[in-house]
Amino acid sequence: MQEKIRKARSAIVNQKMRMVKCPYCGHNAIAVFEDSRGHIQAKCKACGRETVFDVINMRRLLLRLHRR
Repeated sequence: MQEKIRKARSAIVNQKMRMVKCPYCGHNAIAVFEDSRGHIQAKCKACGRETVFDVINMRRLLLRLHRR
């Protein structure tokens, strides 16, 4: 298991990390890397609500907002 953790860490060394905020309270809910895909379910540590994030669509939304 430790070897898998080492491989995962070395795979993300050169990738940008971004934080996705909880839609209910605005707290940083999860850290997402450039190669993340699909859906992720996370529980916010601040408010305790569970949310399903679609990582690809969240990225596209952020890109559209920054272009304006």
